[in-house]
Amino acid sequence: MVIRTLRVGRRRGSVAVETALVMISLTSLIFGVFEFSRLLMDWNLLNNAARQGCRYAIVNNTSTTISTQVQTIVTSFMAGQTTSFSGFTVTVSGTHLGVSTPVNNLTPGDMITVTVSGTYKFMNIIPLVKMPSSYSITSAVIMGCEGGV
Repeated sequence: MVIRTLRVGRRRGSVAVETALVMISLTSLIFGVFEFSRLLMDWNLLNNAARQGCRYAIVNNTSTTISTQVQTIVTSFMAGQTTSFSGFTVTVSGTHLGVSTPVNNLTPGDMITVTVSGTYKFMNIIPLVKMPSSYSITSAVIMGCEGGV
């Protein structure tokens, strides 16, 4: 009888150690999925914000303040997620017959490019796993101009 109780007592300790090891790896996996999903969500949001900015720019390219208007549209479409990025920038450029041209001087059919970029900041919540502290993301959308001079 004494031998059985000693074995049962020893087994409880090994179960606790095994559970701790499994929980650490399982927690790392769950937090990794969470962090990767957050990255993909913000990346998709950045792509959609660039697309919305370009849609606005192709219709309103004759405005003298088009760059600031597009930046406002993109920032509002990001819905406060610009805090996940450092160095968040929005640029608007145009091309006429393959030559870089100010957006205000474009004619219908010319291309407008809206580029949104930033450095994504990871939360680093995964235990025992070294993650990069940041990742540079850029999204460029090119559309044909509808308005112009």
